[in-house]
Amino acid sequence: MIKQIKYTILAATAIFSSCGAGNRSPQPEETENALADSTLIASYAFVNSSADTVYDPSNSMKPFYAKLRKLDNLHRNSGGENQSAEEPFRVNILHFGDSHIQAGFLSGTLMHHLHRRFGNAGRGMIVPHKLGGSNEPYDYAIRSLPSSGGEWSSSRIVNSRPSLPLGISGLAIQSSSPTNRLLLCTFSPEGLDYRFNRVRVFHGRYAPIIAASDSLSTDGYGGDMLYDFNTDLELVQLVDTLELRTYADGEYARGPIYGFSLENGDNGVLYHAMGINSACFLHWGRQTEIIRQSTALEPDLIILSMGANEAADNQFSEAVFYRSVDRFVRPLREANPAAAVVLTSPVQAFKRGEPNTNYEGVARTLKRYAQEKGVAFIDLYAMGGGEGSAVHWADQNLLARDKIHYTEEGYNLQGLLLYNAFYNGYIGYGRTAH
Repeated sequence: MIKQIKYTILAATAIFSSCGAGNRSPQPEETENALADSTLIASYAFVNSSADTVYDPSNSMKPFYAKLRKLDNLHRNSGGENQSAEEPFRVNILHFGDSHIQAGFLSGTLMHHLHRRFGNAGRGMIVPHKLGGSNEPYDYAIRSLPSSGGEWSSSRIVNSRPSLPLGISGLAIQSSSPTNRLLLCTFSPEGLDYRFNRVRVFHGRYAPIIAASDSLSTDGYGGDMLYDFNTDLELVQLVDTLELRTYADGEYARGPIYGFSLENGDNGVLYHAMGINSACFLHWGRQTEIIRQSTALEPDLIILSMGANEAADNQFSEAVFYRSVDRFVRPLREANPAAAVVLTSPVQAFKRGEPNTNYEGVARTLKRYAQEKGVAFIDLYAMGGGEGSAVHWADQNLLARDKIHYTEEGYNLQGLLLYNAFYNGYIGYGRTAH
């Protein structure tokens, strides 16, 4: 018997300084048209635009494209606003990855373009990286207010022996105090509105009660618990800042929190990006609870962007890598049979001062897996110029100083290439669907 976890909520306004809004990174410049950045992409001679497509020999993406087309028609007719009493029509995307996804630039560029083209159903999953002692994307903040008395501990999928049970985001945080005040803030980029009126809290089976005065929930206790790891909070109005107060309740004290899905009730794309620094396919694949919790997000598309950390391994083996990919992909597909799966290869980086040649093996293995297992593949490695291209990325200041990660401009370029690949696939589907 699952104990009902009760939640009420308090809107907090005019307190953006508590979220550190003034210190966030600049937002990437983007355009509304799907392929309007072709001039920017063409300015980099090493980019292979002919590879900017989805490799999908089994046509596994057709159901996703069909749903995207229906959403496209709704967005054109109503501007995305849900004008009926029915549930919103959404296309749900899960994006798992490593540090390149955790930073939020690559995934943010992809998400913003999808929202502008097909409609914005909300910011999606936000993960408490900062409270876990790590870097956080620029368009949201999760903070513990000064009156909170405890210290926050954390565990990640990359820990060999996590001290906390892990869930959907690959990160868990837990407070030492029975009472805490959390602040959630969103920062909307130009042309998009990331205010929200629904919060889906992802937590451990033993979770803290969250309560506050002056509730904006639709009833006295706004928590609707459909799963033992997920509680839904409905708000009566759109907000961009929300305060949550937690307190312990016996055995349910100080349970782990994994993240918050922020939604707005409109038709559109709901995009959840979950990246963990240093993560590999192996790290994601050994956490069965991540597979279980993924079903609550009802994905239509699952994007998997890893391989950079595997490529950095001195003992890299294509055979071992193939098995690691399968260890995560196979149970994901079994748990989410309606979802299309896309693997993406990483753009080449350096190792010990030289372009890392293992990236070619990563891309080759991912493409072979896609062909043999009936999933899709986007070859960012080839799009970025292929073997030796890391030199060009460094020369154009698209690689960071460590020559392993990328600058904001480098990540934004990859996000554009990834979006264009999806959009080219969608356009191709439209031509054959008539």
